[in-house]
Order: sequence, then structure tokens, then C-alpha cells
Amino acid sequence: MARLLASCAFLFVFVSGCARSNQSPAHSKASLVIEESAVAPGSEVSVGIQFVNDSGWHIYWRVPGDSGEPPQIQWQLPSGVTAGELEWPTPMRLTTSAGTDFGYQGTTVLLSSLQIPQSMPLGSVSVGGDLRWLVCHDICVPQSTHLEAPIRIASAADINDSARQLLQSAAERLPRPLPASYRPEVTDLPDRIRLTLASSAPITRAEFFPGEEAQIDNGAAQELASHAGDLSLTLKKSEYLRQEPQRLRGVLVLNGRDAYLIDVPVHSSATRKGSRQK
Repeated sequence: MARLLASCAFLFVFVSGCARSNQSPAHSKASLVIEESAVAPGSEVSVGIQFVNDSGWHIYWRVPGDSGEPPQIQWQLPSGVTAGELEWPTPMRLTTSAGTDFGYQGTTVLLSSLQIPQSMPLGSVSVGGDLRWLVCHDICVPQSTHLEAPIRIASAADINDSARQLLQSAAERLPRPLPASYRPEVTDLPDRIRLTLASSAPITRAEFFPGEEAQIDNGAAQELASHAGDLSLTLKKSEYLRQEPQRLRGVLVLNGRDAYLIDVPVHSSATRKGSRQK
């Protein structure tokens, strides 16, 4: 569903260990956080893009939900330096006038890393990129800015303590691989997808965030049930689903706090195992 888009002014605040921009996004500001102010050739340095949103405003997860667009950065790096993929913290479900979105309110950090080549000469270089994102409340406002920060290539690393603490805190919000002890199974039903887990610990709440668009109905209730020592979460399929899913990918949050990555093959109800191997 299309959102009403408006033009915007830009706002940016400089913080220690972060890049400075000469533009000023409205309702959401972004900065580039680098763990080390000096790095050695051949090393990897952790970086983050920190967003600070005004109260009531949100940005989007990598799968935005019923509307919206996730942040995207076009890196501009010295020759030989490469950037890893963005890592996304666990999102929250946001009910809006356009439907159900997945995203972040308040302060959020997207993580990445820069690989410094062994052949990099000593001296100062600049890293950064062109960032664009969407921030929404009752309306959505497109944002863009250029982020840039210096790094010194030196024989020994120099840690920025405040940046390291911020990035480590952000890393704690990343979903983890699902433990094998849960023995996940996914069953394809006529208009539902059912995820079944084995769990000896009590689970009173489960929430699934789809890793692919148009797979489940984002706004539909997710039905949690327990039977014979197993836990099941039943998800309503999206009306826009064009073909039956082969895998269920996304993030599963249990008891409102434990977030796990899900990537499980989907079995038809006719071929599903009749019982689990205990």
C-alpha cells in the first residue's frame, strides 16, 4: 500500500567516534560508528550505522512488512577495502494505518565490518557512503545523507572505547542461530504454515518475523499451541503468495526476549512425519 511521501529537511548531530554530515534529515538522524580509530593492514574493523529517531517515528527492518523501505547504503571506500553485509537487530511489529510494518523505534544500530587489505599503506583514509532510508509516523519522509569518517592505517590498532561499547551492545540484539535441540519442523497447510518445535522450557509467547515478503499475512494473529511436548506456531499465508513456500526463513522471538534465526524446509501435510524422534 502506498504511503504519502513528503519532502523533508535534514538533521544530523556529530557524536564522538561517528561521521559528520553536512545535511540534516528530519525525524531521524544517522551516524557512522567505527570501533577503531586506527587499524592495522590485513585486519577487520567493526562498524555500525546508528539511527536515532524522534519519538513515535520508526525506520524499517530488512523486510519492511506491508509498506516501507529498509535503509540502504552505497559504500564509498578506499581501493581494496571491502564492506560486509549489513546485520539487522531483531525488529518490532508496528501497526500503522497502512497495515503491519517491521522496524525500529528509538535508537537502532545496523552492524557491518570493513576488511582492510594487507597491502594497505600506512596513513589516513576516509570511509563512508551514501545512505538513504525512510522514516514514518502518520506519513513517511524519505531521508538521505552522506556519511564519512577517517581511519588511520597504522602498525597497531587504537580502540575507541565508546564506539566499541555501542557496537557490542548492538550485537547483543542480533538474532542467534536456533539451537538444534528445538528440532524445528514446518508443515504446509491449505492456508496456513505451521512451525513446530520441541521444547522442555515453558514458552508462553512466540512471534515470527518473515524473512521473505508476501509469504505470511503480516497482520494476522499467530496462533501458539502446545501439545504432546511440542510447541506449534501457526501462521496465516499471505493472499499475495504466488507459489507454495519451499523454506520458512525469518526471525523467531520466544517469550519476548530470545530471538533466533529460522531457515527450515517446508513439508506438505501429506508427507510430514507422523511423530518426532525423541
